[in-house]
Amino acid sequence: MKLTILGSGTCIPNTKRGSSGYLIQTSNSKILLDCGSGTTWKLEEIGVNYLEIDHIFFSHIHPDHTGDLVPFLFGTKYNHYQKRERPLNLWGGKGFIKLFGALKKAYSNWIVPKDLCVDEIKGGSQTYEDFKILTTKVPHIESSLAYRIESEGKSIVYSGDTDYSESLINLAAKCDLLIIECALADDDHKIKGHLTPTEVIKTINAANPKKAVITHLYPECDEKNVVEIIKKDVDLEVIEAQDLLELII
Repeated sequence: MKLTILGSGTCIPNTKRGSSGYLIQTSNSKILLDCGSGTTWKLEEIGVNYLEIDHIFFSHIHPDHTGDLVPFLFGTKYNHYQKRERPLNLWGGKGFIKLFGALKKAYSNWIVPKDLCVDEIKGGSQTYEDFKILTTKVPHIESSLAYRIESEGKSIVYSGDTDYSESLINLAAKCDLLIIECALADDDHKIKGHLTPTEVIKTINAANPKKAVITHLYPECDEKNVVEIIKKDVDLEVIEAQDLLELII
């Protein structure tokens, strides 16, 4: 599998880091995890045709994770030079269908391209053409999900936004790559629903992935270099997420 980080940041405007978006390519599938603002044009920047995306899995319905959904769908329906060849599948947690309904009410059929499938994930696992996806609820908001994608003997886990969670640890157990948020710069400024460096360290050491990518970084996380703090207390390769960074798993 190939991972490309399209957005390693948050809702805060930052020329270095865009809002959440992650592209996973398997042998026959192109998968987006979240679709924050700027995701669609970054696909163009790396030479991936957005019309070839098969699935978009949303971790939750906050704007910095869903902000490019309307432009993505609008551009899909009204691309007069090329058409999608396969269905587009949108997946989210509880409330995702309601969100899409509200967007459709605002934008009408302008955002409903042909062969669009919209559904909510009820939990457990689902198997597709060349990958399997497992989900678990994580503590952020009611709709929040973490995902594990398995293909050809490899596994990538995406935490989405989350607080410390045994469910995430169980999902990420011994995965090849854990993409984990660290939205808070230090333990003294703990906010419910997000991870501090200490909690990231605790999660990584409990889940024992082969590698970890630290993402969803606010500017203060860069200022305090939280990735270097995390590296000191885990015994595996820790990578700082960067927009357009590519990793082969």
